Amino acid sequence: MSSLVVVSVFILSLISGGSARETGQPEAGFQAWVAPIEVRTYQGAFTREPGKRMIMLEGLAGEVLSAQVVVKSDRDIKGLKATLYGPDGEAVPEYLARVRFGAFVPVDETMTLTADPLLEVDSVDVDANLAQPVWLTINLPRDTEAGIYVGNLELTASSGGRAYFTVTVEVLPAVLPEPPDWTFHLNLWQSPTPVAHAHKVKLWSEKHWQILERYAENFAAHGMKAIMTHIIHDPWDSVRGFADDTMVEWKYPGEPGTGNADKFEWDFTAFDRYVELMMKAGVKRSIDLYALVMGPGGTLKADIRYLDTATGEYRTAEMEVGDRLWRECWSVFLPVLRKHLKEKGWFDKAVLGFDEKPENVMRVIFDFIASEAPDFKVASSGGYPGNEHKWADEIVFHIREFQDRNRWVEIEPVVRQMHAERNRYVTFYTACRPHYPNTFIFSSLRETRLLPWLAWKYGFDGYIRWAVNLFPEDPWNQPLFKWPSGDMFFVYPGEDGPLDSMRWELLRQGIQDYEALRIAWEMAEKAGRKDMLDKLRSAVHTGTIIDSCSWIPYIEEARAIVNEVIRELGTNA
Repeated sequence: MSSLVVVSVFILSLISGGSARETGQPEAGFQAWVAPIEVRTYQGAFTREPGKRMIMLEGLAGEVLSAQVVVKSDRDIKGLKATLYGPDGEAVPEYLARVRFGAFVPVDETMTLTADPLLEVDSVDVDANLAQPVWLTINLPRDTEAGIYVGNLELTASSGGRAYFTVTVEVLPAVLPEPPDWTFHLNLWQSPTPVAHAHKVKLWSEKHWQILERYAENFAAHGMKAIMTHIIHDPWDSVRGFADDTMVEWKYPGEPGTGNADKFEWDFTAFDRYVELMMKAGVKRSIDLYALVMGPGGTLKADIRYLDTATGEYRTAEMEVGDRLWRECWSVFLPVLRKHLKEKGWFDKAVLGFDEKPENVMRVIFDFIASEAPDFKVASSGGYPGNEHKWADEIVFHIREFQDRNRWVEIEPVVRQMHAERNRYVTFYTACRPHYPNTFIFSSLRETRLLPWLAWKYGFDGYIRWAVNLFPEDPWNQPLFKWPSGDMFFVYPGEDGPLDSMRWELLRQGIQDYEALRIAWEMAEKAGRKDMLDKLRSAVHTGTIIDSCSWIPYIEEARAIVNEVIRELGTNA
């Protein structure tokens, strides 16, 4: 099928003027309007532009675009539906465009029901005088020709009420690579354990693996680059509210003691299947291995749970970083792990990970790795990055490190050096602090889109967060655990897989902005256009404003500047 035919099935035929369907006005009492995707819709939302009926989008071929409209009525709405149509009156196929409805979850910090999950349902009911967000997602095929395309979004309710929106999409003269080929290094830590719990299936059952496959596909489509694996049981010592099950089964006959660590055996079955599942989906840049020590923080605790093959029961060998049993266990295991990874062809992607471990702990570990396993890569997330014996191959700085000007002077040379080296990464992270900017359910959606722009501004390769699917007991009714609401997850457990959140979609949009900025920058450099490089610098300034006495601009305004450069240089190429 030619690209033109594919697009005509989609959005839909090159505009020669006018739209395929009259936009019309909603019926009395039934309101519908366009809202920025960077702004959350609360149930009390209102508009000063009730006649705003145009959805105008622009992006690269291969990009995923989002739009938000809001519906409200002075009467109960029953059976609210939304459908995107082409000029021929046919509904656009779901794989090219889909409509989802924002659901509201209770947020304790603000005492407000807040729209975040995106429901994959045919229709919703809306109580009178409450606003309902409707989320439109459009996938632009990579073979889409540059140009302007048009379609119509129709909202209807079985209880009465109808509204039309004209949807205009400009496809720019450039192509966004497939998500696995995006340069931005997104590393959001995953865990299969809470997935099994949330979906009420047995850990490592076939049903669990089927569900995990859908999570992997979702992660890949949003630009995930790293696979989080657990090589011991509960590497975070249940600080998350549950024990992360190991993917490598440790086995030993009886009780291990010093001088007998060579009796350990290991089963890599779950580890191999999880890595293969993620790689098949497209998440394949790195494999994080956690951990030689439990984290986060300064604890030396490094217990290993194992299956006692003499009794068939699980037991725990207690140990601390640096003691004799710890050294013997890891001196035996790391060569076996290396051999296994090399046989699978994964060793070059493997990274021993450490979470916010201070210098006194990491010096012992770095010295040990330098002595016993110097060829293993190391990632230090928010902790001590290395010493004269071993230096981390991935360093993760907390956002406060570059927000503090004095600290930034110290770390900027490290960031620049790491950024310039191939196959090494320097990234940053947010955690339970700062409260702004961040990715909590009460955070503005602009904050999530902001993070990749900050990465570009300061020369980081990407962004890390400790959780993408670490569901608390009931994320739908109590998303708050020990940390702010939404701190532990970007997706919600759906019927047989993950449901996107608005935050998750905005993070992908920010990453796509980063990739578009890279493409535009390369175009400007190749063309020798200093004026265009200056324009892109102005876009970065606009897109990274965090605090201002004036209204903080939507990042969409910064992206529009990037698009201007691509539009001009791509057309003239």
